[in-house]
Amino acid sequence: MKRFIMAAVIGAASLSAFTASTGSAAAAEQVVEAGEVTNEQMVQYYSKGAFGKTIWVIDSRPANKYNTGHLPGAISLPLDVLKKDPATVEKLAIPKTGKVIFYCAGRECTLSVDSARLFKELGYPDSLVYRNGVPGWNQKMQPLLAEEPFLKKGNVILIDTAVGKETVVTASNKTIQISLDDLKGDKGKSLLAALSKNAPLVVIGRGEMDSVNSVLEELRDLEFRRLSYFPLTAWKEQLAVAPPLTKVTWAHVYGPGQVSPKAFEAAVASGQYILDVRPAADYARGHFKGAVNIPIEEMEKEYVKVRKEGEVFISCATGAKSQKAYDILSRKGYSNLSYLDAEVSCKGELCSIKE
Repeated sequence: MKRFIMAAVIGAASLSAFTASTGSAAAAEQVVEAGEVTNEQMVQYYSKGAFGKTIWVIDSRPANKYNTGHLPGAISLPLDVLKKDPATVEKLAIPKTGKVIFYCAGRECTLSVDSARLFKELGYPDSLVYRNGVPGWNQKMQPLLAEEPFLKKGNVILIDTAVGKETVVTASNKTIQISLDDLKGDKGKSLLAALSKNAPLVVIGRGEMDSVNSVLEELRDLEFRRLSYFPLTAWKEQLAVAPPLTKVTWAHVYGPGQVSPKAFEAAVASGQYILDVRPAADYARGHFKGAVNIPIEEMEKEYVKVRKEGEVFISCATGAKSQKAYDILSRKGYSNLSYLDAEVSCKGELCSIKE
């Protein structure tokens, strides 16, 4: 029942401008493109244990995005890596007759589409695209698997329902050990009351996916958005019992060059220079008001068109191409750059940002 209610809530929420990217994934299921795999098909493949056996699922996002949470059983093969070294495909040992499904950060993201096209050119005719990607997977209340580098990077909230047992404890993260019953009750609500709904929460798994899913379901009910799980057996460092916590807080830490959605929106509103690095066709369908388009594929040659005076704010659909453009322009001597690392969805000049 909870899953049905949550699906209804998410469907209603998708009508708001802020969650337009989630809504677009839901609406897009009504018109399935050729070579596209639907949410329902992906969930069915996953529930049958087909990932990595009869179906190969490939995450086309950058490795750091994969580490934050990916479809369980998915292989990380960023589009940039595939383009640079197509021979990498041979190391995956995927049969030429195999069904290969690519995904990335939703319908606005074209990394998966481009990857599938390249795979077909390499002799894999049954290369399909899960266009709804991570947002669609989340919409279906399915788990995302985090990787150890994400935990080691820090600023993550870890949740383990095995109270009193040794778990993942690091100086750069906060670990909560609380029983599922307490999490569902007043103790859990009080403990998490001050925690941002955008905080990355990682559930520690101890071998039983039913237990992990129960915790994830409860956290969804509490309206937390960035959820994943991590198997305790995958942690290679020392374990310890977590110190007790009475209140948990979290603040986003932005890396060099990153700009917050709020600051980016203010830049758009004030008429700052916005550089859109998506393909021209995507730009034509919709973009931030006043944005200039130079596709990332052309940046190495066309970078001189980017102004050097005044601030430059870079955007794309998922943050992946924005970061790459930031790196390229930085190497070319630009020091006036900021990039948005978030999901962006645009219709005309009406755009929404989802961090």
